[in-house]
Amino acid sequence: MTLISVENWVMSLLGALDAIPFWQLCLIVAVMLVLETTVAIGLVTPGEVVLLAAATTVAGPGEYAVLAGVAAVASLIGQTGGYLIGRRFGGRIRASWAGRKIGEEHWVRAEGVLRGGAGRAIVASRFLAVAHSLVPVIAGTLRMPLRRFAPYTALGAVLWGLVYVGLGSAASTAVRHSAHLIGPVFTGALVAAVVAALVVRAVRRHRREARQRLAERDVEQTVELAVAPAAPPRRGSST
Repeated sequence: MTLISVENWVMSLLGALDAIPFWQLCLIVAVMLVLETTVAIGLVTPGEVVLLAAATTVAGPGEYAVLAGVAAVASLIGQTGGYLIGRRFGGRIRASWAGRKIGEEHWVRAEGVLRGGAGRAIVASRFLAVAHSLVPVIAGTLRMPLRRFAPYTALGAVLWGLVYVGLGSAASTAVRHSAHLIGPVFTGALVAAVVAALVVRAVRRHRREARQRLAERDVEQTVELAVAPAAPPRRGSST
């Protein structure tokens, strides 16, 4: 992919998003954010991606406020739905086929987030990938009172909506005003990623070889001790 084609592809994507009526984008965002916290949907298509894409079309403070509000309300509805599902079905979701496909480590992580400080954890979980889909279910499973769950969830949803709409809008503005830099930036990022991957690979190989040498040295020392002749007893020593 050449630098020019990268630039053209990005601008074409932004143009395609601009062609979608704003109300339709809001509807898509609302539906996706409500569905993503039903556990499975959010793991396939994260709501962050959908919201960031829609935010690139924001044309002013009014649209910013509307899209952030839609995101907050839809997120609150979806997370409340996840809470009610967890309260109704409890551990059966976690033990089901879908729960096993999610992975026990993700369930444990989400449970740890919730137990680490319930109020702040619920607010922060909205910004955590995967966990924001599981924390409401676990909160319902643990029978956390809804009057305690809902305010923190609403606060997290509002903050999340404001932050992500702002990020998407700012990124879109920067790209549109600096389109000629897309190619060089893309190339620089690609080169940096390749260099980082090579460095990480070299460091891992070096550590692996060091561990192997250490293991071989330990084996050699063990063998030497095993085959070394026993020292003869001293003359005149008492039995």
